[in-house]
Amino acid sequence: MDSQQRQSHYHLRPDETGSTVNDFGSRGMAYSRSGGVDNPFDDQVSASHAGNPTQRSMLFGNAQLPPGGFGNEKEAQMDALAMKENKTGPAGGTGGEGNVDKGEHEHIEDLETTTSRRLWVFTTWALTWWIPSPLLSLCGRMKRPDVRMAWREKVAICVMIVFMWFFLLFIIIGLGLILCPKEYVWTLDDVSGRATEKSSYVALRGTVYDVTDFMKQKHGTSAYTSTMDLILQSFSGNDINASFPIPVRVACPQFVTAKDDPNYLYFYPVQGASEVDPDQANMFQHTMNRDPTSKKLQDPNFFAKYALPTLQKFKKGGVVWKFDWINSMYKDQSKYWRVINKEVFNLQPYFDASKGGLNVNKKYNILDSRLEEIMDQNGFGTADVTKDWDGISWDAATRESNYNCMKNLFYVGDVDDRQSVRCLFTNYMLLAFACVLMLVVLVKFLTALQFGNKKRPVPPSKFVVCQVPCYTEDDESLIKTINSLTALEYQDNNKLIFLICDGNIIGSGNDKPTPRIVIDILGVDPEYDPPGRDYLAIAEGSRRHNIGKVYSGLYEFEGHVVPFMVVVKVGTPEEANRSGNRGKRDSQILLMSFFNKVHFDLPMTPLELEMFHQIRHIIGIDPHSFEYILQVDADTEVMPDSLSRLIAACSSDQRIAGICGETMLGNEGKSWTTMMQVYEYFISHHMAKAFESLFGSVT
Repeated sequence: MDSQQRQSHYHLRPDETGSTVNDFGSRGMAYSRSGGVDNPFDDQVSASHAGNPTQRSMLFGNAQLPPGGFGNEKEAQMDALAMKENKTGPAGGTGGEGNVDKGEHEHIEDLETTTSRRLWVFTTWALTWWIPSPLLSLCGRMKRPDVRMAWREKVAICVMIVFMWFFLLFIIIGLGLILCPKEYVWTLDDVSGRATEKSSYVALRGTVYDVTDFMKQKHGTSAYTSTMDLILQSFSGNDINASFPIPVRVACPQFVTAKDDPNYLYFYPVQGASEVDPDQANMFQHTMNRDPTSKKLQDPNFFAKYALPTLQKFKKGGVVWKFDWINSMYKDQSKYWRVINKEVFNLQPYFDASKGGLNVNKKYNILDSRLEEIMDQNGFGTADVTKDWDGISWDAATRESNYNCMKNLFYVGDVDDRQSVRCLFTNYMLLAFACVLMLVVLVKFLTALQFGNKKRPVPPSKFVVCQVPCYTEDDESLIKTINSLTALEYQDNNKLIFLICDGNIIGSGNDKPTPRIVIDILGVDPEYDPPGRDYLAIAEGSRRHNIGKVYSGLYEFEGHVVPFMVVVKVGTPEEANRSGNRGKRDSQILLMSFFNKVHFDLPMTPLELEMFHQIRHIIGIDPHSFEYILQVDADTEVMPDSLSRLIAACSSDQRIAGICGETMLGNEGKSWTTMMQVYEYFISHHMAKAFESLFGSVT
């Protein structure tokens, strides 16, 4: 069989200069399986195209090849596929180059839109309706509807992420404020800690006042002039109920009339919520009989008319009491502290007076007898008598009169519910989340133990391709990676080092392009320049067409001789910047697509045919023999026994589709930053992957 029978042709068409150009615009490029003919085009075919300039050229020729020889059946399939995919109609475009317009003979398969897809499209539009499509077409240069839809989907995902951020912030911050709004309340311990010249607080009938500035002003009567030192000594940091007694006739007019107490002399012996004795504390009692020269003090309603409006300007908040302390006062000390609807009442002065020897004709028993009964239960139940209060059968007027009387005379604050389940719910929830996270970390740590020392497996005799995508790496990184792959404890003739140079790029700090660095390391003849071969890249528009060159040979290192293949993506002649660069994903898909076509006997592009030819005829390995691909970056050093362990694990369990190895830093001692990255890599590449493997899936 002569060489002309074993050739795949490009059909040519004349350009304006008279020379022949293939359909991608590459001049004088042909593909030859034998690698010995650079321009084997048939003159008759070329002439027929020159005579019909309206006919578009195709990626592959349609020359009929006789049976026999390597690759004839595959070429026939490729020709048939090329004729199917490259015919055009009046609308123009091939349908496979990213054009919206479809060719006349293109096969279109209508797929039913799934419910989940319709739901996702609805969600996308619901989140991005405020972005008009004309704006995307004009400003975003997104002419195609599918491109605009893809952009909207990305924006929708970002919007959903932002919504989740706000939801988490609401759970952490907002939910707690809703369940337990911020309260400006103080305990007596808090008040007692404010007894200095710079900060002086007092508690009076359930309210806290800041008298720091008030005590510095001149006030009082001519007979009893108040000073700052006196207030600091007697009042600051204390409950001062005893200093402002209220006549019972003023507080409870429904129960004590003018006939019962014409001179407003009827008081309960109030000592205050903090049990402060006014005489021992040297507190001035603001009563009408204390200083006859004061007109304000002669008013029986002195507290409501004069004291309260003055102090209201300095109000800081309410007084709160812990219920456990209140209940302890009731159960353990037989004190008459009671709670009704979370309001705290100190009825000790009332029962001291009503049970004392001065209670003639029960003049101190002014409250309803039923109320006295639930307040004096001899230690039964708890200090909270809300249910008993609600269970009393009395009319609204009687209930209100008794409540107002207690409120005016015995109210000392509210129950402190800042430590309730309602207020601590978000804290408990965050604590639970933290415990779950700690549990996950612990489980990850325990599962990571399965990556411990294991017996080294017997190296299997499987054919493996070691793929290394290269971009802008330097000599040192590339040499380390290539040498580590060559020195793997694996049969040299069963592995192929496959390097893909993603474009003719000069990396930072390099003095020559990455492809030249790679082929120099591998010892390729600098004068050797193989022909470029076309293939379809993962890109859009004209960038789908790319050209690659293939190098192959043997590389020797420390007694190991391993076959290698280098694919350099050089780009089309029209590319001026970053020629040939299509990204790492394109580099990975290029090899995977090649083996997919190898194993399923599918039509190939010229570059893939060149790869097939060199692997089989130059390297001497049937491409069908390769079963596994090891993918590493160009700056990664592979451990000697890693490949044997990976292949042995895959071979022993047919359910395994892929294995993720452990990644570690190679320069962990170089700086503080690299030292800290050790933990990052251990958590993300060691513990996390071991944890994921428990579920049969490693990301």
